[in-house]
Amino acid sequence: MLMLWVVFPIFAQFFYTSGGYIENYLTDLALPKKRAGALILGRIPSFLITMLLLFAVFGRAVFILPLGNALGLILAGAINIFGSIFYFKALQIGDAADINIFGQLSPLITLILGVIILGETMSLSQGAGLVLIMLAAAVVIFGGKKQKRSQPHNGKVIALVIASAFFSNLSDVVFAFFIKGFTSDLTLLGQSLFFFELGSALMVVILMICLESWRRAVRTTFFTGKKHSRNMVALITDNIAFTLAELLYKYGLLVVPVIAIMSAIGKVASLFISFFFTVFLGRIFPKFIHGKRVTRRVLVQYIIASVLIVAGVIVMN
Repeated sequence: MLMLWVVFPIFAQFFYTSGGYIENYLTDLALPKKRAGALILGRIPSFLITMLLLFAVFGRAVFILPLGNALGLILAGAINIFGSIFYFKALQIGDAADINIFGQLSPLITLILGVIILGETMSLSQGAGLVLIMLAAAVVIFGGKKQKRSQPHNGKVIALVIASAFFSNLSDVVFAFFIKGFTSDLTLLGQSLFFFELGSALMVVILMICLESWRRAVRTTFFTGKKHSRNMVALITDNIAFTLAELLYKYGLLVVPVIAIMSAIGKVASLFISFFFTVFLGRIFPKFIHGKRVTRRVLVQYIIASVLIVAGVIVMN
């Protein structure tokens, strides 16, 4: 059963990371300075289309949840949007590769929240597997040549990423809390994701009403600016990637034994996906991705990390 749910965070991270590079482009080159958070408003189509598709597939069954659970899932969606504000601001001064590296703290945050809110416990084998996977992340992050002193913005990037990770992981744990005890099937996915997306959409609408500067930034970037057509294509592509990622990740939350383990596998997977993008796609799409040269040392790092990840999954199984 373990090997089945491992697939979900990996594929979800592929789509999250793909969208992350598009968002990096939009916050760097398209949106007005200091208005990166406005990109959240562009997520409304994703939320509304997902809700309509869920209703089309499951019908009125999407509404059949106890009121308390439905409200809790709406809250989880709203918390997730709040975390996205910090994420987009981090993208504005850093880049997608930085976010993936600093975001490796997520499993530890999730572990703490899972213990406090969900009362989760780990078996010895699960704990050993988590340690091996976190070691894989450490090898990738710290195993290279000594880097120069951090750039001036790095401290702020780290703070923003940690804030984003906290609220994102809190959202996941709240989501898991309010589906706990239900039968994990596709119907539950439809019901829980419907109310989660509803909470996300409501939070975005509130932000849209309150922040006129964000509305103006979105209008200029995607509807009236010189490159609005290209920006709109990028936004649509990002919405598609984000929607697929959410479907995969939320289903993973339904079947995962311990949320922190899923978070660890997903975050390490994002490092590998980011590595592929920066090495191979950076040369093709330099505006979206900052490419880098691969050294033998870097390849060895990723090989060692791969072995640790496989060992961690086997130990947990």
